[in-house]
Amino acid sequence: MNNEIEIDFLEPGLAIIISSLENIEAELKNNKELTFLLDDLNEVEELEDLAKLLTKLKSLEKQLLSEIKALNHLEEFDIVSDLQIATAMSDFLAADEFLFKFTELVETKDIVVTQENILEIFKEEIIKQVNKIYKEAISKLKNIYDNENEFMKVLKIATDESNLNDLREASKLMINLLKIERTVSEEKKYEILAILNKAESLINLIDIWSQYEIDFEEE
Repeated sequence: MNNEIEIDFLEPGLAIIISSLENIEAELKNNKELTFLLDDLNEVEELEDLAKLLTKLKSLEKQLLSEIKALNHLEEFDIVSDLQIATAMSDFLAADEFLFKFTELVETKDIVVTQENILEIFKEEIIKQVNKIYKEAISKLKNIYDNENEFMKVLKIATDESNLNDLREASKLMINLLKIERTVSEEKKYEILAILNKAESLINLIDIWSQYEIDFEEE
């Protein structure tokens, strides 16, 4: 991969980050650091610069979360969710994450890769990653929810779900169930939400990728 951003590969992930941060900017209004970061993300052209901007986003995360909570906004849960999706996707765009290793992954598959099937291969791999996130979540949440809890029932189903539409519905349902949860603290609720949004960001990525004409040919 050359040092310039390959639009077909990174632009959908970057679009998720920018869209989520724009939602936050609209609520915070006067956060100049966030505005400058958004301006830079909209203009970034090289991988090295992108990495620096994503690092800057991570450094702003605690400050943004604090400002969001200070708003005392009725939709705080949704605004925090936007922040978590942006930071989760920024993590997935790191050079050592599986998205950047996708071309190597494809080479290990005993199939002929074509323009027509590349998205399906992407979907398959990302769905496996989402299942993995949910499986790891079960062990983290077993001391919070019992097996008869509706949230846990959906989570367990989602760990083995391979149908994208069903996985998307499960993700939305769990986030909505968590939003109305009253038995856990706000801090713990946002910790759980961060796990769900890690998976949600990947599901969103498939949806956006499907709108692009993806080309992974070597340059």
